Parts: sequence; structure tokens; C-alpha cells
Amino acid sequence: MRYYLLLLFGALSGCDFNQHPVDNMFEDYIERIANVQDEEPFSLPGNQISQLPDKSSLTLTIEPVTIGLLDSYELRKCGLFNIIAERNSVLGKVQDQFREFDFQLDLSSGLQQCIANDQISAELKETLATIYATKQTQLPLYFGNLLFTSEAMRAQLTSNRWLEIDNQVTNSELLRSLHTLKIAYERETIIDGLNLASYQEVLEKNNLLGELWFSMVNTIEKLDIITEQLKQYDDKVICQPGRDTTRFRYLNNVFNHVYIEQIQPYLARIDAHYFNLQPYITLLENAHPAYSYPIRAVHKEFRQATLTHISYWQNLFQRCGKTVSR
Repeated sequence: MRYYLLLLFGALSGCDFNQHPVDNMFEDYIERIANVQDEEPFSLPGNQISQLPDKSSLTLTIEPVTIGLLDSYELRKCGLFNIIAERNSVLGKVQDQFREFDFQLDLSSGLQQCIANDQISAELKETLATIYATKQTQLPLYFGNLLFTSEAMRAQLTSNRWLEIDNQVTNSELLRSLHTLKIAYERETIIDGLNLASYQEVLEKNNLLGELWFSMVNTIEKLDIITEQLKQYDDKVICQPGRDTTRFRYLNNVFNHVYIEQIQPYLARIDAHYFNLQPYITLLENAHPAYSYPIRAVHKEFRQATLTHISYWQNLFQRCGKTVSR
């Protein structure tokens, strides 16, 4: 039978040097199981890319607010004129969503200062107070556009590749950048000196959230198929006294040497990344009125797929009288 050759040739099964090591790990796992079962392995699905809806469907429309030219000159007395003039410059009109949000914060802060300035006429103060109230209601819309339509955040939140097996759970630069986004989202007052644009490069170049989403979705699909492979041919695993238990012993070796030593540590790393990033997930769920980043729900499915898989092994070991010590 094929499974007697498992230990000799198992290390080569499922190995494709053109594939990512994580894909090879799952392929190797199901092929080893199938070898022991003396059955053909089920086909593992190809990887799904984690991606956001199109920009056009996520872009929030924001009505422009203008201040008349004569009033703008009066705003020199409180410093707001320079903020508006810079925004209306050639470079200011082509700002991305990060710089646009920073401008909106500066504008709101400048409006507050002008409203409190004794040199500004009462009539203009009334106009500025109305504009300030409007801008406060618009800030969440600008932030929603920043999160889901900016190039940097779309790069952060999407991916077509696995978390690397040796990926470090702690990334201080990225966590600091996400923490700053969280502060901007949860603001209760205008935050002086906040500059989200300075975090843009870090968020764009290290798409940990996207890789985490990709890794969980594709782990779920592959692990579910492997669990089905185990369940489909469970009756071929004999454990009764006096019967040939070779197949169970080989399957136990697969569990120890592949699942426990390779796959389980990777699943634990995914889990650790998720819980490390969990404080920043709420803003991705609530910052847009029509879209919620699905990573929390995906993590729940990921944990369930893992529990379902390990439940099979627990039932098998109980049926065969094996005590799991690890």
C-alpha cells in the first residue's frame, strides 16, 4: 500500500517550488493524509485575492464650502487666509486624500481661531461659525474617503499574498501609523499638529491588514477541504485491538510532524497578528456609512475552521484511545 512509503517520500509530496511555502505546506499536508488513506487527495482551491470594492462605489460625495473673496482678505487677521490660499494653489488642488484630510483639520482649527479673534467682524464670525459646523459634519466623510479610496490605504487593506511564515508580529511603525488613524477617527476636538500624510508611506508599503485578510480567507478554504478529506475516509482508520493499526500510526505521524510542527504555529501567528491589530479594526468597520471592512467576521470563520479541524483529530484520538499531550 502507498502509505508504507510515507516517511521516505512524504517530504517531497505536494512540493512545488514555484508556489508560496504556505501553499506547499497545505498541499503537503493533504497529500500525506491521502497517502495514509490510500486515496486521491481532494483538490485544494486556488487563492482568493483580498480586495476592496471599486473606488467609485466607496467615494463619499462632499459638498464644497466656499468663502467669498472679500471675506477671505479679512481672514488675514487670524491666519486663516494663508491656509485657504495654499489650498487654492496649483499644488493644493491636486492633493490626495491624506493631505486633503490634513487640510480639513487645519481649516477647522483655523476657523475656531478666527471665530475667537476680536479683530473679526461679528457678521463674518457668524458666517465662519456656520462653515465650522458644516466642516465638523464633513470630517467623517473625508476620513471615510481617506480609509477606502486613498492609494495608500487600499494598498494596506488588500493583498494577493500570504503572511510570511517568519513575519514578525510586532511592527512598531505600522502600529504607530494605525494608532494615529484611530486617534483621528475617535477625535472629540480638533487635533493640533496632526499630520496623517507623514504616515502614508508606512501604511502603503506594509499591507499587513491585507495579508492577514488574505491568509485567513485562504486558510479557511484549504483547511475545510483537508478536514473533509479526513472525515470522508475516517472509516478506513482501524483502531480495534488485534487489528492492523498501521494506518492510524502513520496518520498520527502526519498530525505530529505536519500539523503540530508546521501548520499550527503558522495558524497561531495569524491569530497573534489579528489580536495585535484588533484595536484598529473598529474604525475600519464604522468609518464608512456603506462599507465595513470584513476582517473581524473572517477571523471568526478562521477560528471556527481551525476548531472544526482539530475537533476531527480529537475525535479520532479518542476513538483510538490516544491521549494528546501536546
